[in-house]
Amino acid sequence: MIRTVTFILISSIGSLITTAQEIKTYKGTVQDATTSAVIPFATIAVYNEKKELIDGVSTDGKGLFQLELNSTFTYLEVSFIGYETYTKSFSEITTSESILIELVSKISDLDEVIIEADRSTVQLKIDRKTIDIGTDIQQSGTTALEAFDQIADIQTDLGTGNLSLRGSDNVRLLINGKPSSLNATELLEQIPSSTIKSIEIITSPSAKYQADGLSGIINIILKKDLNTGLNMNLNSSFGTKRYGYGIQGNYNQSSMNVRFNASQSGREMDSKQTIHRTFMDGDTQGIFTPYDFNGKIRKGAVGLDFFPDEYNEFSIAFDYTDDYHSFYNRSQYFNVTNREDFTYTRNSEHVHLTSVLNANYRREFANSRHFFEFDYNFNNNKNEYPASDFENNTFLFDQVITEDNKIHTLSLDYSLPISEKVHIETGASWNKSDTKNQQYFRSNETEETNNTFDYKEELIGFYGLTKFNTNTLDWQIGLRYEVFSSESQNTLNSSKTDLKFSNAFPSIHVSYKFKDDAALGIGYSKRVSRPNLHHINPFQLGNPFFRFDGNPGLKPEYSDNIEFNYQNNGEKLNWSFATFYRYRKNVILWVQDIEDENVQVISFQNIGINHSLGLETTVSYKIAKFWDAFFTGNYYYTKVDQNNLNTWDYLYSSNLQFKNTFRISKNISTDITYRYSPKRQNAFDFIEARNRVDWGIRAKFLKNRLVANLRVIDVLDDNLMKRTTRTTAFNQRTTWKFQSQTLGFLCSINYALFKNKTKERNRKERAYRHNDATN
Repeated sequence: MIRTVTFILISSIGSLITTAQEIKTYKGTVQDATTSAVIPFATIAVYNEKKELIDGVSTDGKGLFQLELNSTFTYLEVSFIGYETYTKSFSEITTSESILIELVSKISDLDEVIIEADRSTVQLKIDRKTIDIGTDIQQSGTTALEAFDQIADIQTDLGTGNLSLRGSDNVRLLINGKPSSLNATELLEQIPSSTIKSIEIITSPSAKYQADGLSGIINIILKKDLNTGLNMNLNSSFGTKRYGYGIQGNYNQSSMNVRFNASQSGREMDSKQTIHRTFMDGDTQGIFTPYDFNGKIRKGAVGLDFFPDEYNEFSIAFDYTDDYHSFYNRSQYFNVTNREDFTYTRNSEHVHLTSVLNANYRREFANSRHFFEFDYNFNNNKNEYPASDFENNTFLFDQVITEDNKIHTLSLDYSLPISEKVHIETGASWNKSDTKNQQYFRSNETEETNNTFDYKEELIGFYGLTKFNTNTLDWQIGLRYEVFSSESQNTLNSSKTDLKFSNAFPSIHVSYKFKDDAALGIGYSKRVSRPNLHHINPFQLGNPFFRFDGNPGLKPEYSDNIEFNYQNNGEKLNWSFATFYRYRKNVILWVQDIEDENVQVISFQNIGINHSLGLETTVSYKIAKFWDAFFTGNYYYTKVDQNNLNTWDYLYSSNLQFKNTFRISKNISTDITYRYSPKRQNAFDFIEARNRVDWGIRAKFLKNRLVANLRVIDVLDDNLMKRTTRTTAFNQRTTWKFQSQTLGFLCSINYALFKNKTKERNRKERAYRHNDATN
């Protein structure tokens, strides 16, 4: 009480006292030493050599603080409820512009308390939005794909397997800053949400990032356990036709850390699709398909981190995933012109074996912002897609497609603070992928055939980035130069491609900070989408009624992106607003056509120019001590020019999400999330409006070591996807019921078997945060 009164008195009369000394500004961040989550409203007290309180301030909603002092001080004392008080001496401060303070949770031997958040937290930075899913009730026990389904900024289309960001499916997906050869939905289904630390949505990437992904980058940062001693968590889940279990932990001695995790999950689904199709010549076709899915995923990972001294760190990690799932699709064809109704059956399997090796070395200097980093990643992915097709139980054909993908990624980064206000970064990267596809085909009417498609791709990039501060403006200016080459050979039609492109990609970001915990940001970036394996590859599963055609004649698509954003953080109310304009030329679009005998053909084409605009807003408000409300809304609009292929030239989409978290008691909390997706208009189809309500509850036992969650997905059972497609060749009405997005339940349990009470390793935590996304 005496300290509080003293602090208030000093703050009140401080403005009346003047000295001849120069005022100096100190800026920093306060965050959790274990989770790296920012800590809003922490108290920073400033003391002189006599241990007298001379100044103080609190962190804002983003965990940031700023001190303006006209006298020297001896140390800072930082405190917040539930954390140990932290002391930092003046001599330990190497830069006044980026002081990092990490608080350790209070834990007593008699009554261990584990402090956790019950909803995701969102942090806006100069070029990205970082979502720390933490222990969000709605994320418990899910996969990464289901976690994305809870984020209004990201749209998932399980019908096409695409992700969309800001109204465009041209988005780059990374795991710890590294690419994968798997398509988005296959990859995201393999990742348990319990292993995710945070999700970065980088809508205005700086020159530091590879230029692919016109609408931006989604980067999933996985957890790296570094707590001292032995720590181990057991988790399990069960629900509607699914189960999962796993173990995760680490053992950390001062100079070495061993981390590990292993899991297995299984799932069955019986999604249903109904199609009514009318062709331009008057022919009709109806299809009802129950998609019987049965899958199992096994994952294992181990990593070693070495800390030989204060400035050097080395880590090596190996991950292995065995993903198997089978499909049994017995489609009923009805109302088919000039044919009796018939049954078309496909038995197919997907086998994905993925090995990932990563090695990282980091050398820090006296200033933690001064460092050199080397990172190498090797991704070896083997896939097999066997399928057998029957019509009315009569064998038609067998086909087997195999893919062998190898991706090498190498990056070098150097960061140098020139002064307190000027900071430069530079680096280089090398990506190489080598893919070998084989297609085997056998039928009663033709001889066996074997064809291959070989594809190689190489990308070399260099970048330079300058960050500097001028009064209230923070600047980040960068330039990236990339040299891209690819070649392919197709034995099916003896075709070859040999593509080479080189381009420069500038970026600029400016942020203006107001005095009332508000900031305004402006950003520009140039992006590209080059023809790749996904566009050119002709070997993808089809049947007598549809097929995929690769297009080796595609041109690169380019975009110029301008973004404005504003954020305001208060004690109870936090809100943000963003708007953007995106200009795209040589747009690469997924196009559908019809050939003889009403065979549907899908390929990629360059279709002209797009002008896109968007609005986004996020509001969080603490209505009461027990009630937190969170609202997210967005609207995206695109006008298409110089294109005669599209059915619609005006495209739009929007999403609204309203989330409420209630703390019923100290150990029980519940969450109700409502999501509304109005009508979405695409180039060749539109999706009708959809509603969805999800509910979850959490209970904690055994002094918070045991956490149980129950979720009910789509409580109203009203989340059908209804799509209408119109092309020059046919009109089609499709109704999908995806089991993973409609009424079901999921129960998950997490138990902290071992949890060391000492959570130090602050410096190592800082270093690993730098490594989260360096590519």
